[in-house]
Amino acid sequence: MARAHGIRINVVKATVVGIAGIVAALACLFILLSISKSSDSIEIRLGDDDFRGIDALNLSNEISSNGPVLFPDLLGRDRPIWVTHTGTDPQTGWFTFLAQVPKQADSCLTQWDYDNSNFFNSCDPTNKFPPDGTDLEQLTWQVVKGELRILINTEKNE
Repeated sequence: MARAHGIRINVVKATVVGIAGIVAALACLFILLSISKSSDSIEIRLGDDDFRGIDALNLSNEISSNGPVLFPDLLGRDRPIWVTHTGTDPQTGWFTFLAQVPKQADSCLTQWDYDNSNFFNSCDPTNKFPPDGTDLEQLTWQVVKGELRILINTEKNE
């Protein structure tokens, strides 16, 4: 009568292969961790470099009627921005800047004073800024095919 033999496993070879696999996995993990800790070149950026989708003509009319527009920071980095406009040409005359007051606590934001047509520091109302945001961190903007684009994701602004 013939007997069926199953797979024969050499326990010593299997143990050596298993230990070698564990050592290789640990070595790879160690290398990855040491690279990630020592390298400043790894940079994670989510989203576009600029804030888009703003119809320049509509926004300039809105600002003309109701004053500057505050856009909240949608990425949760506490960087809301103000957008103001002067003149009648939606291609020019834009001012875009961070609402955060420089060298102040993160909670100190500029607020628009409708009665006096200027901005003021929410932490110190005597600290005022002109409608163009002078002394606040300015952002670069451009109008492309009627769309206002505001550069918000730069080295300086991160």
